[in-house]
Amino acid sequence: MDRLVTRILPTAFAMGTGLLVLLGYLLPLPLLVSVRDELVRWAVIVAAFAFILGFFNLLRVHSRRARKSGGLYSAVLILAALVSLTVTTGALLVPLLRFLGDWWFRHVLSPLQATVAGLVAFVLAVAAFRLLRHRREAGVLVFLGAALIVLLGTLPLMVPGGDWLMNLRMWWMNVPAMAGMRGLLIGVGLGVLLVGLRVLTGTDRPYSE
Repeated sequence: MDRLVTRILPTAFAMGTGLLVLLGYLLPLPLLVSVRDELVRWAVIVAAFAFILGFFNLLRVHSRRARKSGGLYSAVLILAALVSLTVTTGALLVPLLRFLGDWWFRHVLSPLQATVAGLVAFVLAVAAFRLLRHRREAGVLVFLGAALIVLLGTLPLMVPGGDWLMNLRMWWMNVPAMAGMRGLLIGVGLGVLLVGLRVLTGTDRPYSE
């Protein structure tokens, strides 16, 4: 009985649900399409509750770390998360707080996101230099050259070679970088397809663990 509840029923439910959604996309019959759309809506609702549980789990974990020595960053994270939650829900419930919500996202969160995104290139360049100290290979040199091309090509250099660097950066972003990104996306798609097939066939059962 325990095996039926913990193994067979969840596996049969997951396989049946996945097959219905897959058939709804492959065979666009009205009944299958309606069942597929309803199952997808349920999945969206479950994902929303999963995000809520993840938010409270984040508060629980960092509240423990904030009580220890060196927990300043955890305290700042908790404060920022609570302020964002309060501002967002308050803007939805109270129209007068919409201005505060817009100000918070436009002048606090957006600059922080832009700052973190701007630091990525410098972090990659420093990582390439450190990697070059230990492994002097062709791949490391290509990585370092790409980081320098992107950094120097982004800067508005008022020198004779400034336009050439900008054109080189644009070519690098549109040809080699785009090719690598598409290769990564193809790999991610194949990995997702493989995981989905393993779940549909019952080989992997993460829901029963």
